Amino acid sequence: MSLKDLYSQDTIKREFNSKQLYSLLTNDDFFAIKQQTLMFSKNDKIPLRDYSKHYVYYILEGITCISIEEQIIDFRGIGEFVGLVDSTSVYGNEFYLKPLMDVTVQRFEKSEVMAKIMSIQDGYLYHYNCMLDCYDNYTNRIMLHEETDERRTLTTLIYIGENFGVKNENVHVIPRVFTRKLMAAYLGISRTKLSDILSRLRHTGVISVDRRRQISVYQQ
Repeated sequence: MSLKDLYSQDTIKREFNSKQLYSLLTNDDFFAIKQQTLMFSKNDKIPLRDYSKHYVYYILEGITCISIEEQIIDFRGIGEFVGLVDSTSVYGNEFYLKPLMDVTVQRFEKSEVMAKIMSIQDGYLYHYNCMLDCYDNYTNRIMLHEETDERRTLTTLIYIGENFGVKNENVHVIPRVFTRKLMAAYLGISRTKLSDILSRLRHTGVISVDRRRQISVYQQ
């Protein structure tokens, strides 16, 4: 019997999501595992592994990015895991977590997380669900490379606004931690080119920029 015969995708998303997994991992009534609540400052470099130990982080407060060297791979925020399905190195280059602001995380050892997940019936679906979310983000970013820089910028702004911004009626206000420098690095373009694109997007009415240079994205 296939996975889709047992559960619908909606059921998997609802019953095996990140918040449900965090509740499972922090429940010490059975199979207690080691965990630490840690606080990090903006721009700290948080390793996904330390020698032979691989770590899983759950973000309690704040916004972070996943990077390899100086390349930004993805953004993660409150209620999301890092390290559960993410790679830890590529060709000897280490992945790491970099806070965009002060953050609070819960840290687990990956081996214990996997052991606890696999100790319960259908526990593998937690890992499967996190993997789908992660791969969806990566696939969407790969597909964006076929688009124009202007389209990639707008799509990225919409993604950031919907996932990390503050909704205000029909707009999403992007947090100021997403600076021009950060977004240009993520998009792989110069800050000058980004500024030109933002100016064009503003004139078409899909975004607005206030006096403090904070960007708001109108719902499409």
